[in-house]
Amino acid sequence: MKTAIITDIHSNIEALTVVLDDIDRQGYDRIICLGDVVGYGADPNACCDVIRERNILTLLGNHDAAVTGAMDESYYYQGARNAIQWTRDKLTEENYRWLYSLPYTYVEEDVGFFHSAPVMPSGFFYVVQNQEAMAHSQIVDRLKPISFIGHAHQVMVFAINAKQAVLVKHTDIKISNHTRYIANIGSVGQPRDRDPRACYAVWDHTAKKLEYIRLEYDIKSAADKIFAAGLDSKFGNRLFKGL
Repeated sequence: MKTAIITDIHSNIEALTVVLDDIDRQGYDRIICLGDVVGYGADPNACCDVIRERNILTLLGNHDAAVTGAMDESYYYQGARNAIQWTRDKLTEENYRWLYSLPYTYVEEDVGFFHSAPVMPSGFFYVVQNQEAMAHSQIVDRLKPISFIGHAHQVMVFAINAKQAVLVKHTDIKISNHTRYIANIGSVGQPRDRDPRACYAVWDHTAKKLEYIRLEYDIKSAADKIFAAGLDSKFGNRLFKGL
């Protein structure tokens, strides 16, 4: 079985459309979304509608939580708070209720799906540095062989055991009894790894292989909508550089 993993769409319907079209062409067995369907971008309802209509299993991201009041929005800087409030005002009642209903985690026998650090899913912590990965060494026996996370908008994989955490290439994942992996999946709608292309990943459950897919999309249209909506121009400008 192959699972296409998407995350951090951030109300970018242009990027989401391109990604879902590619997933459909490839014929993967299922899609799982790790959250942050909304926030930053100008098309929250369109993105929610597509995900809901396709019945894609979706987790609660921190922006989704803030929009629905499940997370204190004072955590965010002013531009992000404005986007949260703007999104809340724009959402349909159906999409608001759907976001509010989303779970923090989804765990299967050999894989875990989270929006952020598995050590405390409701805390929305990042795993982009060794010490953040090392925080999981104390619970390594409770982790699944591999956990997929979003939140950071970056592409990186950590190998973790009881003594250390090491950044590894995604091609070097070797499932064993003593090592656990946490894989950052990147972002569909707002990459921050200096590659502006939309990103998603595919996990081959049989081959134990992770692949990252990057796709060009109409960045200008997505950015122009952000500018026209009166949202922080940074949210549009950064799309062109993947920052």
